[in-house]
Amino acid sequence: MELYTWIDASYATPPDMRGQTGEGAMSMGWGMMHCKSGKQKLNTKRSTETKVVGTSDYVPHNIQAVMFMEGQGYKLTKNVLYQDNQSAIKMETNSRNSCTGN
Repeated sequence: MELYTWIDASYATPPDMRGQTGEGAMSMGWGMMHCKSGKQKLNTKRSTETKVVGTSDYVPHNIQAVMFMEGQGYKLTKNVLYQDNQSAIKMETNSRNSCTGN
């Protein structure tokens, strides 16, 4: 059984959505089993930071889904997180070691 998660976050420009927004979706290969979209509760200064915060906001849903499936007796063979920002991916994978001090 495989679980795929897509996460994206961006700055919103419409007046009613000022600030940063985050979106996430999970699938097990057919249809979406969970989708979420909304404003981020934490203000950020850079797009990479926005992506990391968006991932941090959505990953608990992924963890909960994994724990639920394992509790039901299903074993996940693959748990993949997709994201579109290489800098954010490096920061999430390597933690602080990949940061380039500004």
